[in-house]
Amino acid sequence: MAGLVGRLSARPDRTPVYTPDEAVGPLIAMEKILDSQMRPMASNRPVPKQVFVNQYLVKWKGFSYLHCSWVPEHEFEKAYKSLRGLETMVNQFHSTMESLGNKVYDFVAIPPEWTTVDRIISFREEDGQRKYLVKFKGLSYAECYWESESDISTFQNELRRFIDINFGNRRGIYVDHERNHEGFKQITSLTPEFITGSLQPYHLEGLNFLRSAWSNRTHVVLADNMWLGTRIQSIAFLASLFAENVAPFLVVAPSSTLRNWEIGFATWAPQMNVVVYGGTSQARTVIVQHEFYLSRGRMNGVRGETNRIKFDVILTSYEILDVDTAVLKPINWKCTIVDDGHRLENENPKLFYSLKQFTCENHVLLTGRPLRVVNSEQQAEQLSALGKRKRNQQIVEKESEPTDGEAARQGNKKTRGPCRRRTYHRRRTHLCSGPRPLIEGQGKSLRVLGFRKSQRKTFLDTLMRYGVGNYDWKEFVYPLMWKTYDEINNYGKLFLEHIIKDTQDTNPPTFSDMAPKIGLTRDKVLARITVMMLLQEKVKLIENHPSKAVFPDHIIGRFAALKNEKNWNKEHDKLLLRAVSKHGFGKWIDIVKDKEFELEQLICKALKVPVENLIRTDPDQKDPHRQLADYLRKRFEILENAMSDECAETYYRNGIRTDEHPLLDIAIADIRRRVSVM
Repeated sequence: MAGLVGRLSARPDRTPVYTPDEAVGPLIAMEKILDSQMRPMASNRPVPKQVFVNQYLVKWKGFSYLHCSWVPEHEFEKAYKSLRGLETMVNQFHSTMESLGNKVYDFVAIPPEWTTVDRIISFREEDGQRKYLVKFKGLSYAECYWESESDISTFQNELRRFIDINFGNRRGIYVDHERNHEGFKQITSLTPEFITGSLQPYHLEGLNFLRSAWSNRTHVVLADNMWLGTRIQSIAFLASLFAENVAPFLVVAPSSTLRNWEIGFATWAPQMNVVVYGGTSQARTVIVQHEFYLSRGRMNGVRGETNRIKFDVILTSYEILDVDTAVLKPINWKCTIVDDGHRLENENPKLFYSLKQFTCENHVLLTGRPLRVVNSEQQAEQLSALGKRKRNQQIVEKESEPTDGEAARQGNKKTRGPCRRRTYHRRRTHLCSGPRPLIEGQGKSLRVLGFRKSQRKTFLDTLMRYGVGNYDWKEFVYPLMWKTYDEINNYGKLFLEHIIKDTQDTNPPTFSDMAPKIGLTRDKVLARITVMMLLQEKVKLIENHPSKAVFPDHIIGRFAALKNEKNWNKEHDKLLLRAVSKHGFGKWIDIVKDKEFELEQLICKALKVPVENLIRTDPDQKDPHRQLADYLRKRFEILENAMSDECAETYYRNGIRTDEHPLLDIAIADIRRRVSVM
């Protein structure tokens, strides 16, 4: 798949090449080895044939992953004596790669996120050039690097956002409002201007409830034991205050849900500058230095203001709040939202005493637990204690309205004793009998159409192995044996709708319906679907016309490796295609060991490896079948590229021209056709 994805990628390869005439000395600045490959040797002289040598992909100290480079192995060997510990580093790298086993085929040396700008947090002038301090996606603030403007010129949205936050007129200075009930404006539209998206009616009810409490200077508990969107309601509430020039805000949540909060703000309120305050002490120091206050520098003749809050929202965890109370305490917070507010009970007094030291005008506690009377009174007392001025407090439990039958049952239960928890479970059972909600839970327990994160990953792995087949999901039934066929079909339809609608122009972390897209690369998924679709067509051709060649002559002429070799011919390629159709993409060792196709002996003959060498005498010995599996993987890459070229040629011959790659267009068109009738 590597060859196909490489051609589909729109990102240019910015990896520099280490030239032989460079001195060995720079190896002392090496931070770590990322990968090793057989690559053509760089040379300034024209040669009739490229020479391939083993090279190491090196990351240099003080430079980001944009500036990694390939260094030939012989340059390392020259430096072994002069650089102490270099040989040990190389040996450790090889040991790590060997320990990956079969996972080495999925190994990615530099994930694309590590070369994608997440945030620009500062700038400076150096030798007449402007440099920016960049945080990359997937990396912490401790791994920020200074980059020249030319290195990140493709990330214009991030550059504009940095300039807007630091030197633009994005907002005026925050103001204090005289809040009263008469001045409270109720939101009536499900699509208010201060958020990007459409609210549900119960979201709107919660939003107005929070705004009413804000206008009355009342601290509240927002309790929703069905997790129907307390986070969305809270984000919409803060966005509405931000639209009125009110900020900054503090959100305290479990560390496992901080990412979900960040995604929520990016999806619903992208205009707000949200900073996740966490990580190591070094990372938090960088955040305080560059993300808390505006700098004094000048850009384009505009001078930045100092001692003025730069962020709009700080997201942090309970643990960080306890450690860095002194850092966050001096800030005058307009509103503090505590997710999982029941943690303020006696089981976590540190959080309560940390928050009590803060200056804050409004407190909102979120909880997904059914509120009992004793807890309600305790949380009301805690809210009163958190307030800096004496004022009337109220605690409100906001839940889904029960049906008439449920109301009657709950009324009867009140006469029989405290059975609130039993009522909660019955409500869940009642809802499960109807259509399943799109999004349930949060954090590690977040589910999409009932699919947990591990189940969604199993679905994606199965799709990347078999494709979508005939859209009957028969290959998915066994890996997802705990799901019914209808559940698999409904989730599969949603998944396919997501990937054909998502163009990744802005690359948001979620789809438009708030379903997370973590681990999903649209082009890679579409390419795999198309390749497996082409593979199935080739297998049908082989079954219906056994004597017919797999590829036409002009395609064979384009790929010299497809011509009959001494120990491998076209019939062997047919066996390989059938084997991949049976076992799925990437299961090379299973294919080698499958007696039905007898590829083991064929590969041994092609590689001139005695079959006896495949017998492992030492349990610690590396599986000898890996060498055979690697041969099959490389052979299938050739077949894959040939199928791709043949498909693209047919596509363009029909006079079709679009902005997408033809393989992606084929997948999208086929998915749209099939989804419409599912």
